[in-house]
Amino acid sequence: MACYWDVESGGIDLEQRSQGRAWEPAAAAGIPRDGGITDLLAEARSPMPSFAVVVCEDIERSARDTFNSLKLERELNDQGIPLFATDEPAHIDGINPTTVLVRRVKQGVAEWYRLQLKEKVWNGLKEHSLAGWNLGTVPYGYTAEHHPHPNPAKNADGRTKTRLAIDPVRGPVITLIFQWRVSDGLGLPTIAARLNADPGRYPAPDPDTGWLVPTLHHLLANPKYTGYMVLGRSRRQRPMPPSEWIWSAQPTHPALVGKATWDAAQRAGAEHGNVRDIEIPSTRPGRHYRLRSRLWCKICRRRMRGAARTGPAYRAPYIYYRCPHDRSIPRLCTVIENEDVGVIGGEDVRA
Repeated sequence: MACYWDVESGGIDLEQRSQGRAWEPAAAAGIPRDGGITDLLAEARSPMPSFAVVVCEDIERSARDTFNSLKLERELNDQGIPLFATDEPAHIDGINPTTVLVRRVKQGVAEWYRLQLKEKVWNGLKEHSLAGWNLGTVPYGYTAEHHPHPNPAKNADGRTKTRLAIDPVRGPVITLIFQWRVSDGLGLPTIAARLNADPGRYPAPDPDTGWLVPTLHHLLANPKYTGYMVLGRSRRQRPMPPSEWIWSAQPTHPALVGKATWDAAQRAGAEHGNVRDIEIPSTRPGRHYRLRSRLWCKICRRRMRGAARTGPAYRAPYIYYRCPHDRSIPRLCTVIENEDVGVIGGEDVRA
């Protein structure tokens, strides 16, 4: 006899099962385990499997997805290994029609139960969030304000619900970061350098690493700083477009930035691009583009880039700004028509 089991969602595809490590505490407690579901199938496909039948407690325990439950049963049957359940009659010569009917009904019910449970949990999370209660970790700049749980049973267990309150030390740092990003138009490396220059005044989320550009990007993208509670920014570990986020109808906690400022911060990344701020040391000392990040091509709306010409033909460095449009790339040769112009970009502007 061998024992194969996992501790994970029954809705995961068979090929993706046995990837987690949630089973380790149970195995450490003495529950025998010879592998997970993928190990079971690998052993069944071997030339000489170490088992002749597979028994599960209930057919729902094999998978809570009808397709994967049938797939598991079919793959075992293809190897001549029947799949039994302890609550079904076991016939070594194969399951009978009645058993098949009951099993298929139970597999459908298992999938229905999983989907219904997910729907109820999601609706509960939405109501929880729209009421202003925080989900997940408390964002930097806020502190957790614990309230007694409204459910008497959970309250008796000491469980609470959390609202967001402004951290008097870290809250102003968030407001300043948005000000530097939106009002001053600074890039994330420049903001990180300013914050790291005074860690006592601007404490980093992780003192060991200090302020990092990815950290700032994550903070600037958090809509909770507007005072609204937002849910659904990611689902199944995949980011969702802002149009599918769920916002509370009214602010539910003190705001650190206005909604208009937050919206402007989301556009600031595209507007700033990879332009180096003046206070960041140049990799080419002596070369400065004073109009850097301030000139846009009127025709194609692209940010113009600086260029320098030096050499015997020039008495002084020749600085000019050029639209990055490349006429040799067909997809960029799009005529932009408006009331002012109707031609293709690519002109030079003398500094």
